[in-house]
Amino acid sequence: MKYKVEVKDVVKKFGDVTALNHLSFKVKEGEILSLLGPSGCGKTTALRVIAGFEDIDEGEVLLDGIVVTSPSKKILVPPEKRHLGLVFQSYALWPHMTVYDNIAYGLKLRKVPKNEIDKKVEDVLRLVGLSGLGDRYPSQLSGGQQQRVALARSLVYEPKILLLDEPLSNLDLRVRETMRGELRTILKKTGITAIYVTHDQEEAFVISDRILLMKDGKKIQEGTPRQIYEHPANLFVAEFIGRSNIFKVHVKLIDEQRHLARVEVPDLSTELLCKYPADINPSDSSLIAIRYNEMEIYESDPHIKENVVKGKIVAREYRGGVTDYKVRVGKSFINVTQRKDIEDGKKEVYLYIPPESVKLLSIAE
Repeated sequence: MKYKVEVKDVVKKFGDVTALNHLSFKVKEGEILSLLGPSGCGKTTALRVIAGFEDIDEGEVLLDGIVVTSPSKKILVPPEKRHLGLVFQSYALWPHMTVYDNIAYGLKLRKVPKNEIDKKVEDVLRLVGLSGLGDRYPSQLSGGQQQRVALARSLVYEPKILLLDEPLSNLDLRVRETMRGELRTILKKTGITAIYVTHDQEEAFVISDRILLMKDGKKIQEGTPRQIYEHPANLFVAEFIGRSNIFKVHVKLIDEQRHLARVEVPDLSTELLCKYPADINPSDSSLIAIRYNEMEIYESDPHIKENVVKGKIVAREYRGGVTDYKVRVGKSFINVTQRKDIEDGKKEVYLYIPPESVKLLSIAE
């Protein structure tokens, strides 16, 4: 298989701080990979290493199968020779230049003929939904339109790979939600390989084919958005992705044939049945995660054989389309998010926790 980007066992230090700790990953041609994680986890440093803005202490970076960074081989190809497109958090548009001139600037430096520049700029403006706005100045555009210009400027010279560093973070929430879907559409339409840096999990889920979740310069989990969400590898992933109730458990019984395990949950004074994926060993688990939105509240006993617990509502927060309920069960609390309203005076309820919603977590990160 041909990989457009390969990061192999990369170590990058800033003094005593290890920003990238033996980081490895690959990106296929035409794939959109998001580097996701909290601030300071190393995702922007990884992007800068790929771009050639930072050297490394160990490891290698390959683009199209060619080594572009390798301290052991004394190779460090400069950024301008890596044929990459870059889109940053700051749009960095020239305020005194029109949209056309901002986009055409790089082509002019490359001495592309005028008629070819005109066609390329016109094509890319159409692609990003800005046809007819080439004569405007950045100050005459909305934030979303300015971001499209920054994207068009990177796409116009047809780079091999596009690197995007939190490009939507300066936009208002509604514009950002619109732009993330449009951005994926544009990237897929061009077929360009992209690496996208963000700390926003929803953004990563919408835009990405695959996500690499990072912490302390390390890869914690890698997979599709669905794999990351439905099968968190450990406590960090479960807490970072979505909202989860976390409980300590003791694994009591394992049915390997049906991938079912029965666990004791001391804090809830109950046992729960959980369905686990084939690549997990239940014996390695001492915690479970239960997503807020993956349970059902019943006002009377639903008479379901397994995974029903009785509790009392102690608090509720109305959030528009959904309501958050805090339910006391046993010695602890379970937070539940759901659309249907429970009568205000209602205190005693039953919770049904589907076995596939009880996520077994690995002890190690």
